[in-house]
Amino acid sequence: MTTAFRKWDVVLLAYPFTDLSATKVRPAVVVSPDSENARMEDGVFLLITSNTKRMSPFDVPIEGTHPEFDDTGLLKASTIRVNKVWTLKKTLVRRTLGKLGPRLRGNVQKLLAAYFEIDCA
Repeated sequence: MTTAFRKWDVVLLAYPFTDLSATKVRPAVVVSPDSENARMEDGVFLLITSNTKRMSPFDVPIEGTHPEFDDTGLLKASTIRVNKVWTLKKTLVRRTLGKLGPRLRGNVQKLLAAYFEIDCA
């Protein structure tokens, strides 16, 4: 069974290690558009980690004190890794945890544009 999800949902996802040797069940953010989520077998996801100590320029921190933290459904402070983009089968989504609020979405959008060197001007 496939779990339905929408853009900006925080989902629990079984994603593979980069060497494809195993999978981990971890949170991720859906960034594929709803029109594609409804018709395609795959979704596009940004990985989320609870490792908040190792930060890169393409990380969006979600502190437990952030005003939108509770809406994410995450259990502890985490980081969205904007440079960890995966296209994966929707069947790998276990369940929806929550969603990103407007401030977090804006931060992710800015870093996605920067990471892919998209000029939005």
